[in-house]
Amino acid sequence: MKRTLLAVAALAAAVPADAFWLGEFYCYLEQRRAEQNAWPAQYVEQDRRNAAAPFDIMIENGWRRQNLLGSHHFNEDCTQLTQAGRLRVQWILTQAPPEHRQPFIERSLDEQTTQNRIATVNDFAMQVVRDGSSITAQETHLTSDGRPAVTVDFVNTQFRENMPTPTLPAATPAGASE
Repeated sequence: MKRTLLAVAALAAAVPADAFWLGEFYCYLEQRRAEQNAWPAQYVEQDRRNAAAPFDIMIENGWRRQNLLGSHHFNEDCTQLTQAGRLRVQWILTQAPPEHRQPFIERSLDEQTTQNRIATVNDFAMQVVRDGSSITAQETHLTSDGRPAVTVDFVNTQFRENMPTPTLPAATPAGASE
């Protein structure tokens, strides 16, 4: 680098004073030298953002899954929320962290059904949130892993009803051999 600067200084002495390119060349060299001296610093913040980006996406997808309303949250004609659906929307709008209070609706095969579900949730959200803020449900491509509470109750009831009565084995005398 020292030899390069000496060569540039010798060239500057030999070139007439009206050579503007020499000043620009010197600024270019000085800028590159400054970049090389501080080389990793300018990329550290960008690398940190790039390393954290997948985690931010995972967090958003987790909240989308948590705030998802499936077909079992609506009655058969999709005009009303079931009790489970009302409780889920109420939890989303009151208990979830404020930055994640966004209900998501499972997309149906019929576009009109999806729009009816969104309108139903938006109407109920207006009843829950009375402070004037507007919460709008969005459709999503995710599918709900849940099932109706009636189905879960039926399975549990059948399990209890068909469970054998617990009994102790018959007692054998202490001296008897088997």
